[in-house]
Amino acid sequence: MEKDTFQRIIDREIPATIIYEDDKFIAFLDIDPDEKGHFLVVSKTFSRNLYDIENNDLAELIVKAKELAIEETEKLNASGFQLVINNNETSGQSIFRTHVHIIPSYED
Repeated sequence: MEKDTFQRIIDREIPATIIYEDDKFIAFLDIDPDEKGHFLVVSKTFSRNLYDIENNDLAELIVKAKELAIEETEKLNASGFQLVINNNETSGQSIFRTHVHIIPSYED
């Protein structure tokens, strides 16, 4: 099976601005951000999207996304954030590996 873009980032085969990494997750800035500070949280355990992710993996991913969203939006002085998961091409998923978009929002 060919590596997806996110696996290539995990393996350091392509560059990314990594803002967090541990043994289970990696978070990096989106290359085409919707807003300043838009980043992705990706599980290192592969699943295509919410249709096939294991419940425990999803729970851990959401908890980590929440922690990082709060931490990063505070650093950016954002007033809030969106947490988005696209599932399948018709919903906007373009890389078929479960990931969470964190999109900060600002008052101005």
